[in-house]
Amino acid sequence: MLRKAFVLLLYFLLILPLPGFAAPANPAPVLKQAAAVPQIRVGLWVNQPSVVLSADVKFAVVDNDTGAVLVQLGPKEKLVATAVDKLILNGRPQTAKSVRMAVEDSKSFIEVNKRHYRGTIELMTAKKGLTVINRLPVEEYVYGIIGKEISPYWPMEAIKAQAVASRSYALANLNKHAQQGFDVCATTDCQVYGGVDDENLKTNRAIDETAGMVLTYQGKVIPGYFHSSGGGYTENSENVWGSYLPYLRGVADFDQNNPNYSWEKQFSAAELQSLLERAGYAIGKLEAVELSALTPPPVRNSLDRGISGRVNEMIFIGSKGSVTLPGTKVRSLLSLKSTLFDISVIAPGNKTLEVEITDSYGDHETKEIPVNLPPNKQKGFLLDRDSIRHIGGTGQELIVFNGFGSGHGLGMSQWGAKAMAEKAPANSPEYFKAILKHYYQGIEIKKLY
Repeated sequence: MLRKAFVLLLYFLLILPLPGFAAPANPAPVLKQAAAVPQIRVGLWVNQPSVVLSADVKFAVVDNDTGAVLVQLGPKEKLVATAVDKLILNGRPQTAKSVRMAVEDSKSFIEVNKRHYRGTIELMTAKKGLTVINRLPVEEYVYGIIGKEISPYWPMEAIKAQAVASRSYALANLNKHAQQGFDVCATTDCQVYGGVDDENLKTNRAIDETAGMVLTYQGKVIPGYFHSSGGGYTENSENVWGSYLPYLRGVADFDQNNPNYSWEKQFSAAELQSLLERAGYAIGKLEAVELSALTPPPVRNSLDRGISGRVNEMIFIGSKGSVTLPGTKVRSLLSLKSTLFDISVIAPGNKTLEVEITDSYGDHETKEIPVNLPPNKQKGFLLDRDSIRHIGGTGQELIVFNGFGSGHGLGMSQWGAKAMAEKAPANSPEYFKAILKHYYQGIEIKKLY
């Protein structure tokens, strides 16, 4: 009898979670060290009116507070969950505020609204519907990110760099959305997460080969901020988000082979004035825009541009006043790809106009800019290229934004990482570390588990 009691005690000790980590609801068979991998709660949807759940094996819905089994269903059976003041499962009201879906076979995936997820699914009632949470080991969470963030056809070392950056971001942002009941969301506000359906064998291998590796600065895990393309140079953190982070310093980027390296967007003066008015900036008739000319990086001692040339602030001058907007606000207001841009003001004229464009490396090119204005106007001409770009006053003048790169410009440039990986020495399975140390200054790469 004593021997039996000892065996039972040993069994319960073995299944207890490690200190500091939540107990995994399901083992993670794809990882040899699953017990040591932290869990993460991913908010898939918030205020969802209803969700449909299923699995290929038997599953049950369990009350998180009491452990009581509320519903049991067989393979492929559907569970419809709704919330109107209280949780309703397949038409039956429940008193539970939070439930989890547990599958009979830990190797099976859970289907939610026709998408598949590892780990467990939790449902929480909220004022306006259901909050749907995917709880799973961090490594398996990263599986569902990388396929959304980077191409599996890119070099392996670039994918590994992305894996370490994404894992670091996740671990540094645990509890970011704690007030909503989860750690991170599944959108661009955190990292885009698609679950099993967006996994890929090559990207999963890159994650496995870097398992547990994170970016650290002075011993602390840092969020691995990244963006699509730096446009030739990345930026200092204070010039984008206002706060100084020593590991986010502007460095040369190598993204020139990106098909979207440069971009252009045009507005008539009237359109730009209307966008400003709708945003609450009633400055009257738009008369000028003030912004210093873009010069090659590193840019020093500029009041309105950062080290990369990205716009810190820009002034719009109207007949009733003026407004100074941060570059990030201008980007959001005008739906620009980045804040690394220059502007030209063009008077009404012919359909095209030759304008000299300078990129972030100081290279010049002559480009024909389409002028989408009636052809009966006088021949087009460049009005101004100085800090104050004057606007003629007809409302038909064209303000052309010529820009470079895509994203906020902080941390790792994905296209730059690709270019570095393509030039990596042969048989260098740890070159991803060189990529990361280029884009994140003064960091160390450590293996947490």
